[in-house]
Amino acid sequence: SRWMEPYFDPSTPRNVTALMGKSAYLSCRVRNLANKTVSWIRHRDIHILTVGSYTYTSDQRFQATHHQDTEDWTLQIKWAQKRDAGMYECQISTQPVRSYFVRLNVVVPH
Repeated sequence: SRWMEPYFDPSTPRNVTALMGKSAYLSCRVRNLANKTVSWIRHRDIHILTVGSYTYTSDQRFQATHHQDTEDWTLQIKWAQKRDAGMYECQISTQPVRSYFVRLNVVVPH
């Protein structure tokens, strides 16, 4: 119903491991988003990476994709590097904002 506030799907993985040099995919599943927006923020420098499907960083490796059928807002980090590891925040533009934290681990392939 329209009284329902947006909320995060609790099954969204809170830990993601990616191989160095490969793509990392951070998921954010939001239910009842309605007219709100979803942003991805990198905690290391509080840098807003994406808002909706728009990318706010000059780093070409970051890209947001929205999968309508799954209500998933995925942050793709291409050619993952060690320095990309750390905490990322998926944020819904409610008042106050709602946040879901996903930790990215980057491992060196053997």
